[in-house]
Amino acid sequence: MNEQTKNSEPIASEGRERGPAPVLSYGFRPFFLAAGAYGALSLAFWVGTFAGIVTLPTGLAPSLWHGHEMLFGFAAAVNSGFLLTAVSAWTGSPPINGGRLASLVALWLVGRVAFWFADFLTPFAVAALDLIYIPVLIIFVIVRLLGAGQRRNLVFPILLGLLFAANLLYHLEAVGWGAGTARVSLHMSVYVFALLIAAISGRIVPSFTANALKELGDDADIRSIPVVEKLVMVAMVTAAVADLLIPGGTIAGGLALVAAILLTLRMRYWGTLRVLNQPILWILHLGHIWLVAAFACSAVSGLTGLFPAGATLHAFTSGAIGTTVIGMMTRVALGHTGRELKASPITVVAYFLVTGAALVRVAAVAFAPLYTNSWILASGVLWSLAFALYVVIYWPVLTGPRINVSSA
Repeated sequence: MNEQTKNSEPIASEGRERGPAPVLSYGFRPFFLAAGAYGALSLAFWVGTFAGIVTLPTGLAPSLWHGHEMLFGFAAAVNSGFLLTAVSAWTGSPPINGGRLASLVALWLVGRVAFWFADFLTPFAVAALDLIYIPVLIIFVIVRLLGAGQRRNLVFPILLGLLFAANLLYHLEAVGWGAGTARVSLHMSVYVFALLIAAISGRIVPSFTANALKELGDDADIRSIPVVEKLVMVAMVTAAVADLLIPGGTIAGGLALVAAILLTLRMRYWGTLRVLNQPILWILHLGHIWLVAAFACSAVSGLTGLFPAGATLHAFTSGAIGTTVIGMMTRVALGHTGRELKASPITVVAYFLVTGAALVRVAAVAFAPLYTNSWILASGVLWSLAFALYVVIYWPVLTGPRINVSSA
């Protein structure tokens, strides 16, 4: 039996799901579907807005609405699905499923509906409906972790708390109680997601890679470097705080450079070049490479002013978040429904579409700025197609029962 069929991933119990409908049996199922659909839909509407075809329902700048919904709508849904599933494995407890899971999805959806129908609601109503979700998620997660004595993993509800604080900053400006806090909110949330990606990638990418190579008879020295792991997180937090307090300055740029160097060193023993023939693995490595690139772009921007701030921001979002997200959404969906851990050709197409969207949004905009509007439109189309493909491909996987794949 090889690594692709034994599905021994440290995320959720692999027992056959019973009780509630399959789609409500584990957190990743409804939230990954919701994220895929919302990632495609919201970007399609943003493209329409950018092209002057549709008008977004927002009292703030359309770009702020777009940023909020991609971070607190799309990315938050993916993060929710992953954490709700992971907590079950970390604590050895039954998954949060059935009615409780449905209620969480409903709370997330209420926030999205509030943003889409903001023209018919007061800013205070939109804020109340949108802000309630993350605290409830934190309660679900932290109760499980504390009950099992899992203090090591309390970093995740802490990061969720920071995400809630960032969302609150957005709504302070929307209701007229703050000036410029919405933009700070988006930048803060980007860094929170970057930290989440760094924390999760450091745990799973070396492990997944080592297991896959071992099954192929490759005993490569795949491992993490403990001291670098600690320094990476410190450097990222320091760079983030500096950029939020003194945006675009040389101090923030210098600290971003340190973070980029440490993130590169972190991958020294990850065996990236050994998994180029395994898309289900290289997409996760690529997500981390985008994290390196994002901090490198931030360093160049802060130290020289030669790299556009918008392109830097999208190296984090379209690049690091987008690539890591689609990699995790596909791997978790396959591995925790009993399927072979192998990306289908259409899934690989989705990987390339997301990667293309990020490259166009970052590199093309930075180096061919005369065509910025066209690049942004092209990037949005590629992204929407990628996540629409995900929904189509993985709908039966996420809504159907778990299957068992034999080693044959």
